[in-house]
Amino acid sequence: MANTLASLKAEAWSSVMQEVLREAFVGKYISNTKFEGLFNGNDTVHFPHLTPIVSSDLTTSYTSVTVQDLVTADETFVLSTRKHFAFEISNEDMVEMKISPETQAIQDGAHAFANDYDDAIMAEYTNAGIVMDGTDIGAGAGDITFTKTNAYSTILAIGQKLDEANVPGEGRFIVVDPKRKAQLLQMPELLRSTDMGDKTVTGGKVGMIDNFTIYYSNNLVTETSTTHLLAGQGKPISFAANIKPKIEITGSENRDSFAALVKAQTKFGVKTFADGARKLVDVPVVA
Repeated sequence: MANTLASLKAEAWSSVMQEVLREAFVGKYISNTKFEGLFNGNDTVHFPHLTPIVSSDLTTSYTSVTVQDLVTADETFVLSTRKHFAFEISNEDMVEMKISPETQAIQDGAHAFANDYDDAIMAEYTNAGIVMDGTDIGAGAGDITFTKTNAYSTILAIGQKLDEANVPGEGRFIVVDPKRKAQLLQMPELLRSTDMGDKTVTGGKVGMIDNFTIYYSNNLVTETSTTHLLAGQGKPISFAANIKPKIEITGSENRDSFAALVKAQTKFGVKTFADGARKLVDVPVVA
């Protein structure tokens, strides 16, 4: 009785991979994926939009109006990041290890892609339109020393910055690293203002404080002694992938060994357009 590759069906592996990606991809909470289907035979995404309408003075109700020209702007970004993984698995291993789509290999591959996505999204702090400073919380200039005692006032200061920029109040967020997550979980403001306070935290979400949803990620950028937390409103960062992870399998019958080759690739890009930049806040804190 011959061994078969029935337990190694690409369709099953691919579906499991997408499910794991959705769970591990923290950046999905703050990134806009509306451009996923807007490709026309290339890897450039266009974002055409009208420049803002402005108001003009009117001396009296009889004064001639000033007619504005509607101007279309076009912002673009290119999907230029390619990632892949590949591994071999033999017919013998498949049988003896009872290989299935839920194996550690596929979980690890999906998490690797999710980390790649999050790394690119969290690096967009460099394009934030608002940059916080210690002076914004009444401290000295430079990075914010984020602790349990001043975390609440820091979040209030971020809210003030967004208010001053006329950014809507709904859908505000802040992404923190595990160190700050541990501090926030000790805060009574977090426990009182969310029904998640006494529940297991899953999916990158910690809770809410002062209308801010708190997420955590291991992929925030740390440079020397500075960690860049990200705050903002809505989904200010745009993400798109024209090659979504899909498992491809070359069976052992088509190779010169008794091993199947399992591989997957993705190609993606990230961009913070002008409208997103004004809603994105870089919060540099002491690492």
